[in-house]
Parts: sequence; structure tokens; C-alpha cells
Amino acid sequence: MAKKKKKLLRFRGNEGGAMDEKVVKKWIQQHEDHHVTKAHFFGREIIEKILRQPDCVGIRIYYALDDEGQKQLILVGADEKGNNLWPSTKTNRKKGLMGDGGGNTAADGSYPCPPNCPPK
Repeated sequence: MAKKKKKLLRFRGNEGGAMDEKVVKKWIQQHEDHHVTKAHFFGREIIEKILRQPDCVGIRIYYALDDEGQKQLILVGADEKGNNLWPSTKTNRKKGLMGDGGGNTAADGSYPCPPNCPPK
């Protein structure tokens, strides 16, 4: 029997979609009912830097634990084939940026909520 050929996934940069406010708030509340960390804030500058990388069509967001066991999110660019655009080995921890030496960039250094939550 012939092996079935796996369909090659291609990302186009239009993945994802808008959500209704009621659904957004419901899903957020359902998470907050079970977890302390509500959100992470990343600034426009780092998001745009990742998206400007050659061949980048979107951002993959990884759940992570830092060396102190704190929850983090890591942003990594991805190409149309779904390959991660991993950062260079140079690090600029002061800015919270990886790959600041001219290669690809991944991001951590978000502002978690709490304590950095928007006013109610």
C-alpha cells in the first residue's frame, strides 16, 4: 500500500481572526478563574522588529518558564512553511532582546499582569 503524502502546510500571514468582545471577555475570565497570571504585555517595537525579519509571515508564541520558575511568553517569528526564525546567539538582556546583533530576534521581557495590569 502506498504511503499517503503529507500535505505541506503554508502560512500566509492572514491566520487568526477577529473575535466578539463578549467571547473575548468570557474566555479571559475562564482563564483568570484558574490562573494568577492574566496577561503579558509586549510593546509594538519588538513585535514589529520580529515581523520585519526576512521571510517572517507571523509570530509563534511559546509558553515558557524562566530560570526562577516564573511563567513567560516567548515570541518567535515564523516563515510560510512554519519554520521558526530562531535568534542569533548574541544577547542584549538589558533590553530583553535576543539576537540584537543583526540576526533573527525572539522576545521575552514582557510585562506580566499582575502586577502590570490595566486600570479597571
